[in-house]
Amino acid sequence: MNTPTPTKTGKIPAQEALKVLDQAWAYYVPEPKRPPEDRQPELFEYANAA
Repeated sequence: MNTPTPTKTGKIPAQEALKVLDQAWAYYVPEPKRPPEDRQPELFEYANAA
């Protein structure tokens, strides 16, 4: 895995940052979408919806 090399200012070059970001994005796995539940909302949920 590539490790960014910071400069004296503590920043890394933009091209290198994009590479690191691309590598990190490869590990991202979104949570599966769950189907909505068929149920009646509680009374407090109506109050918080407004």
